[in-house]
Amino acid sequence: MATSNVSEGLGFVRLVLVWSSLSPVFLLWSIRGVDAVDDAVWIPTCLVLFVLPTAILYWVFSRARKSENVKTIDVVSARDQREHLLTYLFAMLIPLFDVNLGGVRDIVAVAFALAFVMFLFWHMRLHYMNLIFAIWGYRIYTVEARIGTKERDREQPRLVTFAVISRRHYLPEGSALTGYRLGGNVIVDKDND
Repeated sequence: MATSNVSEGLGFVRLVLVWSSLSPVFLLWSIRGVDAVDDAVWIPTCLVLFVLPTAILYWVFSRARKSENVKTIDVVSARDQREHLLTYLFAMLIPLFDVNLGGVRDIVAVAFALAFVMFLFWHMRLHYMNLIFAIWGYRIYTVEARIGTKERDREQPRLVTFAVISRRHYLPEGSALTGYRLGGNVIVDKDND
């Protein structure tokens, strides 16, 4: 089946989701510190970069829940992103933590590298779980869904990709899923196990 070119809406939420999945690097950098920047500036900056994406996601989620901004999708396939977690840890987090941050030029170079990685993750729709949401029991799934829930839409061969944040341990294929729409095809599942 082919993937559709249906508009995803605002991609900002997906970008914040990618940022939040990389935010543990900022926490580690705040602990590690750098010689080029005073701790009074470095530590609060890193802590803000660690907490801010989670705060934004929580705010968007709260608004969607309060306004009952729900969307129902027909799940064709669902993949848990945990299968890519080791690749993510060893290919992204550890090298980013281990980079040399000795001088201002090193910090600028790493900032550009981090921005490039975030763009690639966003563009390729690679979403990994936010650390704080994971502590709260959420998982993230990449879900291929039919365009709509009406009968004529179910007959269409086109699929749309969603990032679904859920407390469920398994998303059954061929079932309807209703969740709060955060934007950018990011949904928080209303159901639990």
